[in-house]
Amino acid sequence: MLPAAQQGAWLQYLERSAQQQAADRAALAAELKAAGRTVALMPKEGFSAHSIPVDMEPMWYGSDAALKIADTIVSFQIPNGGWSKNLDMAQPARVQGESYAAANLNRYPDAADYDAARDPHWNYVGTLDNDATNTELNFLLKVIRALPPEQSTKYRASYLAGIGYLLHAQYPNGGWPQVWPLQGGYHDAVTFNDNAVTESLESLEPVANGEVAFATAAMRAEAKAAFAHGLECVLAAQISVDGKKTVWAQQNDALTLQPVSARNYEMPALASGESARCWSF
Repeated sequence: MLPAAQQGAWLQYLERSAQQQAADRAALAAELKAAGRTVALMPKEGFSAHSIPVDMEPMWYGSDAALKIADTIVSFQIPNGGWSKNLDMAQPARVQGESYAAANLNRYPDAADYDAARDPHWNYVGTLDNDATNTELNFLLKVIRALPPEQSTKYRASYLAGIGYLLHAQYPNGGWPQVWPLQGGYHDAVTFNDNAVTESLESLEPVANGEVAFATAAMRAEAKAAFAHGLECVLAAQISVDGKKTVWAQQNDALTLQPVSARNYEMPALASGESARCWSF
């Protein structure tokens, strides 16, 4: 059990998560009602990061091709400020009554699947998995920097909402879950897999360093504190062997930071590539 002095922050976090999920669900329900639908349309699936190029020349991000992707990104942003995974961001913009997320269900379910979605229509609605959310933020910032301020208003608003997502999703110990609002199961673990923690730190860094001029002073200060707190979590989660600091696990218990399993075929494991990303800090 957590010490009494730490429990308040975690209880507040859980309440914020529950309230945000309720607000996200209500937003989609209102769209469905307005559209005269009872079931959300499902968007085209794809690997989001593959449809969001982040290695082009700076000038390209002001092109029509880049803005088409940026508009689709903005349209699929969840009210919580994040994005889901496995979306094809080269598709047309999201329409009213369309889900924020693709199906994202286990492709290989079985009777022992303890990670079956509690609601198959509400899965990964805000996630850092598969490079989601952080890739969108990276792309939007490049678009914003390629455009005159008067042409980037909606992209700046979307970017700041995405940074807000990272700030709200961060655990009181500085780590990040795979899915927020919390979904339960292994998704609640502090997740180094897919570089969820390190990419979130990288997304916060330009704001924390004052490189994002349109961020408010308050957001810059909050991002700076969150970045420092995130580094503390990275150091605390590093595994020691015979007294020597080594690498990181793929997932860590949110409270104890001990390595934990993910899906029922993924036992607690050390991460190589993700550990290299941790060392980069």
